[in-house]
Amino acid sequence: MPSNWTAFQALCRIIGGLDSTALQLAIDARLMPQVISLATASDVLPALAIRCYEQPDLASTLTDRDTLYLREALLENTQRNMRIVTQSIKLIQTLNAAGIKPLLLKGTAQLLTLNRERPGFRKQADIDLIVPPASLQAAGEALQADGYDFYRRNRPFEVHPGLAADTPAAISASAAHHHLPPLVKRDQVAFVEVHRHFLPRRFQNQNPLEPFFESASEQQINGATFLMPSTENQIIHIVLGKLLHDGYLTGRKLPLREACDYIDLVAASRGTFDSSVVMAHCKEAFCIFDQLVTELMGHQSTRPTHASSNVRRRIGLMRLRYNSATAAKLLDTYTRVRHLGYSMRYSPSKLARYLRR
Repeated sequence: MPSNWTAFQALCRIIGGLDSTALQLAIDARLMPQVISLATASDVLPALAIRCYEQPDLASTLTDRDTLYLREALLENTQRNMRIVTQSIKLIQTLNAAGIKPLLLKGTAQLLTLNRERPGFRKQADIDLIVPPASLQAAGEALQADGYDFYRRNRPFEVHPGLAADTPAAISASAAHHHLPPLVKRDQVAFVEVHRHFLPRRFQNQNPLEPFFESASEQQINGATFLMPSTENQIIHIVLGKLLHDGYLTGRKLPLREACDYIDLVAASRGTFDSSVVMAHCKEAFCIFDQLVTELMGHQSTRPTHASSNVRRRIGLMRLRYNSATAAKLLDTYTRVRHLGYSMRYSPSKLARYLRR
C-alpha cells in the first residue's frame, strides 16, 4: 500500500490545478482511495471533485465508490454554499440599511468574488466579516433585529439564565477574542462572526485596521454593497491567521484550502500583487508558505527565495508526520504547548478555556 505521504503529495498536485498529469498518475498508482480519504480529512473533497471533473475522460475511469464520494461531496457543498451566498447577501443588505458596509473575510470574500462561478469548490463553515470599531455595536444590533441570536458553546448566549445576550453583553464577554460570539439565525445555514480585527491579538499592533479598510475595494452583488480586502491583506490574513496562529507552521502541515486560495489570489491579481507588502508583515513565514505551495502544489512562485527559508527539511518533517502517528502526535503536542504560551502572553483570560479543552 502506498504511503500516506505519497497520497498527500498526489492530493496537493491535483487540487493545485496546475499539473495536468497529476490525476492520471494518481489513478495509475491506485492512490485515489487514499487521496479521497486525505481530502475528506482536510476539508477539500469538493475541490478534489471539481479537479477530477475538469478531466472527464479520467474521471470516468474512477471506481463507482470513488465517483459517489466525489459527486455527493460536491453536490452537498454546492447547495450549502449557494445558501451561504443568499444568506450573505441578505445580511449585507441588513447592515447596509444600518449605514454599514461590512468587509468580508476568508472564504466568504472568496465565495462572493473569485469563486462566484464555482460555488462548490471551497468548503466553509461560517460567514466572517469585520466592521469599523465605531460600528461594532450597531452591526450586532442590526443583525439581532433581523432575527440573529448570539451563541456560545453551541447554545444561546445568556447574560443571566433565561435572558439572551444583547450586543453590549456579547462585546464584553468576548473581550479577549478578535470577534464576537457567533450569531445564529434559525432558518439560515451558517454562523456569522462579526470581527473586531481580522487577526488575533498577537498580530494586531503590527497590522492596524485603518490601512486594512483603506486598501479594500468596494463590491456589489444584487444591490448589496460590501468591501473586499486587498490581495495583499488576504494573503497576510492566510499566513498570520492560519499558518502561524492556527499552528500549521509549527505542526508541519499545509492548510490546503488556504493554499488553493493563495493560488487563486495570485492568479487573479495578474501581476499586480505586491509581495513586498506581505513580506513586510509576515517575513520568513510568507517565504515558507510560498515555497511549500510551489513545491507541493505546482504553483509557479514569483517571490524571492531566501536560503534561511529553504523548505526541504520542513518537507522532510511533513513526510514523517504523515507516515508516523507518533511523530504526528509529538508535533501536535508541541504546537499546542506553543499556542498555550502565546495565549498566556497575549490573551490570558482565554487560558482556562483552552486548558479545559
